[in-house]
Amino acid sequence: MKRIFAAALCALALVPASFAASKSSDAIVRLLNSRASGSRSEFKEAAKIVAADAKEGRPLQQFVIALVANDSDLPKKLRLTPEKRKEYLDQARDKIRRLAEEKNNALAWYLLSLEKNDMSFLKRAADGDNVQALNAWGTITLTKALRSPSMETNEVERVLVKCFGIFKKAADAGDANGLYNLGMCYMQGYGCVVDEDLAYKCFCASAEAGHPESINNIGGFYRDGIVVRANPATAAKWFARSADLGNAYGMFNYALALQRGEGVEKDAKKAVELLKEASELGNAEAMNAYGMCCYNGDGVAKDEAEAVKWYRAAAARGFAPAMDNLSSCYSLGTGVRKDEKESLAWKVRGMAARGDRNAAAWLQQNGY
Repeated sequence: MKRIFAAALCALALVPASFAASKSSDAIVRLLNSRASGSRSEFKEAAKIVAADAKEGRPLQQFVIALVANDSDLPKKLRLTPEKRKEYLDQARDKIRRLAEEKNNALAWYLLSLEKNDMSFLKRAADGDNVQALNAWGTITLTKALRSPSMETNEVERVLVKCFGIFKKAADAGDANGLYNLGMCYMQGYGCVVDEDLAYKCFCASAEAGHPESINNIGGFYRDGIVVRANPATAAKWFARSADLGNAYGMFNYALALQRGEGVEKDAKKAVELLKEASELGNAEAMNAYGMCCYNGDGVAKDEAEAVKWYRAAAARGFAPAMDNLSSCYSLGTGVRKDEKESLAWKVRGMAARGDRNAAAWLQQNGY
């Protein structure tokens, strides 16, 4: 089950009347939501509609498609040249800025924050209850608090409680990403008491709106027997549904089910295809798992050097098991030259990644 937050950007509040309403208004909602939630297929479909309306001269659509012009998931035929992207932004920016400054429109502040990566604009959008901004601001604030070694425990808890309230406001508006983030708070106890039953209810409500990471998490509940009775077949169906939406965690979990034959017939070839795709999307767990497939020749040709490549990629993202695997490769000389010193270093890195302070101190003392 996914246990981390996405930088959630949630459903549009109201499209300003000055940006003539069209079927593309709904597509903008879908585009921004799917971009945040990891639904690649939904993102691509919505982008087609927004891009078509942008060509017709609609300023909001021009601004939005320009904002996502460099996203790797955007279909190549929809990509903008640097010149066209600048043209779109320049044509629409003044209208959006006036709407923000003169009308204090929260959506306009939010869009400007995306272009400039301006936290003050994002805060103004969140203060105006724009649900996209609420989720983004809550996520950024929560992540910063959890990763701050200098912040006192009571201050961290105060910030988490505040973030819980931010996510709840978005969830109460019926926003799928807000429900997902609120569910994660209940799972982890961020700003609240851990409540797996409430987490499950949040994920179910979010999944009804097609949120791929909530769908993946429900699969985890059925796999692990949390709140509901364990059912591998039902879990596999939820994972497959998430994977079909292009979600990396859904791909990873469905691949594991296919590898193990848990709730679905074993299919090593399909499993490794999904693991590779999830790896290419940057999922560290999938990178490590795909590396193991390459190492063992499971569903793919045995290639120890390729395995090491993916272990390194996963380790670079802080995934401790990949560090353990690199340690073994250096110790045995498989895929790399044998080097006991390097093997020890990776072993200690794995310990440090799991929170061992002595291991972290050793690495620093020895120049790693």
